[in-house]
Amino acid sequence: MIKRIFIILGIVFSFSALEGKDSMDRSHPLLVIVDSDADIDDMMAIVYLLKNPRVDIKAITTMGDGMSRYEYGAKNISNLLELVGRSHVPVAYGARKSLSPAGSFPSEWRTEVDQVMGIKLPENPVKPVHVKSSDLITELVMKSPNKITLFCIGPLTNVAIALEKTPAIKDNIERIYFMGGAILSPGNIVGRPQGYRNQVAEYNIFLDAKAASDVFNSGVPITLVPLDATDHAPITKEFYERISQNRTTPAANFVYEVIKPFAQMQSRVRSYFWDPLAAVIMTNPDIATYRNLNLTINLRKGPEYGRVMMTKQGALVQVVTGVNAAAFYTLFLNTLNNHPNLKQNHNESK
Repeated sequence: MIKRIFIILGIVFSFSALEGKDSMDRSHPLLVIVDSDADIDDMMAIVYLLKNPRVDIKAITTMGDGMSRYEYGAKNISNLLELVGRSHVPVAYGARKSLSPAGSFPSEWRTEVDQVMGIKLPENPVKPVHVKSSDLITELVMKSPNKITLFCIGPLTNVAIALEKTPAIKDNIERIYFMGGAILSPGNIVGRPQGYRNQVAEYNIFLDAKAASDVFNSGVPITLVPLDATDHAPITKEFYERISQNRTTPAANFVYEVIKPFAQMQSRVRSYFWDPLAAVIMTNPDIATYRNLNLTINLRKGPEYGRVMMTKQGALVQVVTGVNAAAFYTLFLNTLNNHPNLKQNHNESK
């Protein structure tokens, strides 16, 4: 149904309706920098990427004005690396403040994430690097002999700062994969930040709409995974039961511990694999369908601040419009358990 709506909209607004096939060479590992606000679902995406032989993570940069607080995010990500035996991947502290502050996540949510939901992580003896996230992004991109892919799963502050300070980095960025925004789905903002009830924005864009707008208009190719797509990948009781019986690695066990309370509350609270879905799409683009749409971020203060709007003048962005949910669940679980190439089981309901 969503795909059909996008087709109609594409005709009405004369948008490009190309099928957005991924053009990257998959014969070699993707060189990736992960930019994250160290949320719990970010951590699930990161352990998946660390276990994926198609991916070579060059660094993980963190954002201090997203879900995690500045002093916790990089430290928690560093300890997560120790859990999965990748202690030496560089981790950097990011911007303390958004370029366009508009509020924050509820304080109790942030505290739960700062404490990693009570999950005990081993202490990593390798500490985060003494380089700002934006500077580390610039350094790695400029020095890389091959193009770097940015996997962005938090507010885009660090990336926007890097692009503003050194515009030349865009020439060595293969693509930005960004989990954020809502096209036709409702937003996910809680409460009344800035005095308005916002029902159309998504947090990763809302928390720094200017940064998102700057990155969208930078000319770097972008694949957007909006709430419209992630709504098709809920944390299900069926997946919880599968992973509870098949968690042979610390990475798989970590995901099991994370989703256990959500799976048990499924009848009352609905939660989703937001960032893990984006990670699996980046490494397996054929599980998704795409449309190229011209998008603009609403920067006008008010109840629609941070909204992703389809406009004729907007930046051309590849948008994920649908996913094979069964393939996602299987690829995610198999990779966590060191079996990324096992035959997919499509029996789980979409």
